[in-house]
Amino acid sequence: MNIRYGLLGSALLLIAGGHAEAQEIKKVNTSATVISGSRTIIYQSSFVNPDCSLAAVPRLKILDGGKHGEIQIVHEKVFPIFKRSNPRFKCNGRKVEGAVVYYTPGAKFTGSDKIKLRESSESEAGVWEITARVTVVD
Repeated sequence: MNIRYGLLGSALLLIAGGHAEAQEIKKVNTSATVISGSRTIIYQSSFVNPDCSLAAVPRLKILDGGKHGEIQIVHEKVFPIFKRSNPRFKCNGRKVEGAVVYYTPGAKFTGSDKIKLRESSESEAGVWEITARVTVVD
């Protein structure tokens, strides 16, 4: 089984026999502090096999891009981040294709913003909903 890596949450929807059946919905919130005017990674994800090879490139869609900044989704190489107890911990030092979400706050904006994303992958047969709360400081 492939493992997804991300900084945020998930929802799982399986389709069996032509019927969509919700199996599990998981939502994980994350937060990031961003310096006003600077482009910052607020989320990244990759799907890695146990041998550290690429399982699939995550597909991300912006559901709500926030009110005070710009969101950019880029497919680029990322380092997975697994805990030492995870069998894929050895993969942390190897870059794999992934998806990265960058946030750039509007000019001179400081304060809070909230971003919502949807992530999916054919290899995982799932859909994840992601919420990121961003604090922009000078």
